[in-house]
Amino acid sequence: MKTKTKEMDYENIGTDELTGEEVTFEVQLDSKTPAYCIDCHIKMEPIEIDVKRGNLMILNVNAYKCPTCGKELLDVETASQVEREFALRHAEGIKGYEVKISSDGRNYLIRFPKELSDTLSSKKTAKILPIDVDEFMIKVA
Repeated sequence: MKTKTKEMDYENIGTDELTGEEVTFEVQLDSKTPAYCIDCHIKMEPIEIDVKRGNLMILNVNAYKCPTCGKELLDVETASQVEREFALRHAEGIKGYEVKISSDGRNYLIRFPKELSDTLSSKKTAKILPIDVDEFMIKVA
């Protein structure tokens, strides 16, 4: 007698369907860990490249290049840093809001403009990330 096994719908899996023990993985790809070309299946060589997006360019980015097909690859950490750098450089071109900085004697205070209040109404905390001596990014959570 054959028993039918239930097919798992992996696209819509629920937390109640997950069993077993929790496992964490850390993926690191750096100059100590060789990268392999997915097309040629050979070891890629570490190089430095210039990454351009629109009229912005980041110079001397660590990457890997396949000696056979010429495909270039960034590791996950470097790709994240490059994306962040492009986002920050792009942010300067976006129309921002100029607000006054107040002080109650102990703390500095800023008010968010009315135009942003709808997006902030459900948020409870903000993280201030220093970018430079006189630049900060506020991440609202």
